Amino acid sequence: MTNVKPQETLVERDLSEIENKATEVLPNEPSDVHDPLTWTTLRKLTILLIVGVWILLGTANMIIIGPALQIIPQDFHSSFATATYLIGGPLLAYGVASLFWVPIANRYGVRTVFVVTSLCAGCMSCWGAKATSFGSLVAARTLASAFFAPPETLAPQLVGDVFFLKDRGKAMTWVGILQGSGFAGGPLIGSFIIQNQHLGWRWVQWVMAILTFSTSVGLILLLPETQYTNSTSTARSTRSWKDNFRFESVSGGGNPKSHSLAYGFLAIFPYFVHPIIILNVAFFSLVLVVFSYLLTTQSLTYLIVYPFSIGNSGLTFIAPLIGVWTAMLFCGLLADRLFMRWAGKEGGRPRPEHRLPLLVFTGPVGVGGLLLFGICTQERCHWIAPLFGSVLVGFCFICSLSISFAYLLDVYEARMDTVMVIYNGMKNLAAFGINYAIIPWNTSAGYTVPFVVLAVILAVAHVPMLVIYFKGEAIRQWSAQKFRTARTSHHGDAF
Repeated sequence: MTNVKPQETLVERDLSEIENKATEVLPNEPSDVHDPLTWTTLRKLTILLIVGVWILLGTANMIIIGPALQIIPQDFHSSFATATYLIGGPLLAYGVASLFWVPIANRYGVRTVFVVTSLCAGCMSCWGAKATSFGSLVAARTLASAFFAPPETLAPQLVGDVFFLKDRGKAMTWVGILQGSGFAGGPLIGSFIIQNQHLGWRWVQWVMAILTFSTSVGLILLLPETQYTNSTSTARSTRSWKDNFRFESVSGGGNPKSHSLAYGFLAIFPYFVHPIIILNVAFFSLVLVVFSYLLTTQSLTYLIVYPFSIGNSGLTFIAPLIGVWTAMLFCGLLADRLFMRWAGKEGGRPRPEHRLPLLVFTGPVGVGGLLLFGICTQERCHWIAPLFGSVLVGFCFICSLSISFAYLLDVYEARMDTVMVIYNGMKNLAAFGINYAIIPWNTSAGYTVPFVVLAVILAVAHVPMLVIYFKGEAIRQWSAQKFRTARTSHHGDAF
């Protein structure tokens, strides 16, 4: 009789699960009342709403100051070239800070992290409003962005904890839409505040502080702990209203998701070498680079090329908002419907790669939008022409985000928060780098050349996703053999 090592048996079992990696379309109903999957639809939608608002504020904070990039350096007697620090610093902090927030949340709970960081973000916004120097303002905005960062990495994991597979695409699209709405809506709101002579740019920071403190109250009242490890004590077999307000590491007060902060922090680094993560990060980092470049450029071109007032310049950001919200129909409702159709054809167990085919349509849309924006701006076409390009790029950005997030959630499930630390850190680092090239590149080369280059970059960015579509299952099987951290995880697992 052949002896089979326990480790080999475990790997074979994981490989078997990876071959059909998905949760059943109609899973068995969980029995634990503290499991977020058992909560009412109203409770789930309320959680999604308040967390979505929290995400929106984080991305809005990064770029809401954009319409004042010409004004603030004058007020503080600094150079115009340094103005991009006001956006670049927050971009970098937003990506890097989750390296710390995710381990803390896995040990002490998502609710605790969201409430505490929202209060701190509000305080940093107050500091920004009272800043007496350019450096002080940059520091305040950068620290505020670090405290706004937790939901970008923890919200996708929250979606996996609260929603079944059949609803994840819609939920992730909602998260992506509010994230994109912050990027596009921030300058829209900021421009009218900055243009008002009785308010000025400082009130941008005051408004952010007011909205953030209000959101803190909403999080305290509406967000119960959503992490779950299937370890609830029998003494808490029922759920009362008090459970919705407890600050605990997991729902129901069971064992924490991560047994220590040190372990939670160190557990992040093995994921840097997973091929699936590397390919997704390469894809979406480049998508974010082109979207960030377009938004920052747009905040300036309608003041320089088309001599709009600051308020009217802000109104142009309705265009990317239209693209962002149109993506809700395409990558929310349609994506889930197509994914479930694949599930029906494969006995209820679809491959995660079946979420990717829609990129065949959204990619060319984004490429066309970049070309339209850059060429029309350079040739000084009618002011509305570049905005059609802005609509298309906004649409491409949200579709790319929601599809990539949903795919990673299907693959990594209980470890999505750890994966998102790498994902968000690297993509924001890329956006941070390009941020400092925007003004010099546009000034020296005009608008056609940069945006043609960006269009080529966006097209090339889709190549890694093509590789995943055709070879994703084989890559996941290989990873499970090579890396313990690449093996299958499920809702309710602790580490």
